Amino acid sequence: MKSKFNRGRENKVYIGIIVTLGVLLGVFLTSKSWMYDDSVIAQTPYNKSVNGLNQTTLVLRSWEYNPKNQLMEVTIETVHTGTDAAEPTYTFEAKGKESNEIYPAKKVYESDNVMVIHIEHVPTEYRVIGLFVTEHRDDKILKQEYKRQLENDSDVATTETDKIKKSDLPKPKDVIIVGDYREIEVNKNLVAKSDKAYQKEAIVTDMERIKQEISTIIDENIPFQQELIATLTKEKTSLKNEMEFETKEEQTETEKEIDKKENAISSAEEEIEAYKSKVKELKEKYDNREEKLDKLLHPERQSVEKNQESKEQKQQQEAKKQDKKEKDQTKKKQKKQQQKKKNKDGPSGKEGK
Repeated sequence: MKSKFNRGRENKVYIGIIVTLGVLLGVFLTSKSWMYDDSVIAQTPYNKSVNGLNQTTLVLRSWEYNPKNQLMEVTIETVHTGTDAAEPTYTFEAKGKESNEIYPAKKVYESDNVMVIHIEHVPTEYRVIGLFVTEHRDDKILKQEYKRQLENDSDVATTETDKIKKSDLPKPKDVIIVGDYREIEVNKNLVAKSDKAYQKEAIVTDMERIKQEISTIIDENIPFQQELIATLTKEKTSLKNEMEFETKEEQTETEKEIDKKENAISSAEEEIEAYKSKVKELKEKYDNREEKLDKLLHPERQSVEKNQESKEQKQQQEAKKQDKKEKDQTKKKQKKQQQKKKNKDGPSGKEGK
């Protein structure tokens, strides 16, 4: 009986150990979903230039994820910084860092240098996603470049453009834009939208960004330069007052310091003028976006304006015609009067002879 009792106790101990190990293993495997993740954040910075392509600089504007429908939406701005006359096209591929799994990625909207890319079927347990953006330059431009390279090489005979193979051309360049789950915004309302909705979002976001930039310049940058000018002016005045009690040698050094202060003041003043010009430029840009948004949201106003414009043009044309008619009539009248005068003066001239 004792041995059976002991065996029973031992079995319970073994079961307890197994259960404990199972719990610990479960905790270990799921710890990242509820514990603090101290691994390095791999996110590509928002609103910063992403270099690496031949003709284009990319800017990551936003990255959202809806866990309900496992959909990601990435908004990228493209800045054409190359010399190609024809702007390149782009293809996309998304891949999970841990799983190495490929997720479907497609462009759902493009306008005004803004592209919206959707990445589908992304599981909720994802950690880091890499979006590969490949830049495809125009084949004709690449062939012309390749031909020029051959012409510059004296040892190689000139090749006709139509005989250049695609395999001879350089491969398309790509860059990786990385999304980290800690920096990607969760949006439970994220769904595919219409072109008009994407265009509206792009314009509104751009307007907000412009407004923020104007605010930063007016509230921070210009006041900083103004404070700097005030400090430098005070220091310059202090140095001038001290010169009265200095030797000639000391005065020479002080004059150099004063010159430095004056140069720094001039630089700060130039900086303020540059900021003011930038604000003016940004306000014009904001007004332009505002007008564009108004036309998008109220297309009926545009048709009314067009009708009004065509009506005004018609009125102007009619006024020009009427003016021309009156001028022609005046000319005819003057011509008749001149002819009458000539006829009247003709016989009297003969009698005089």
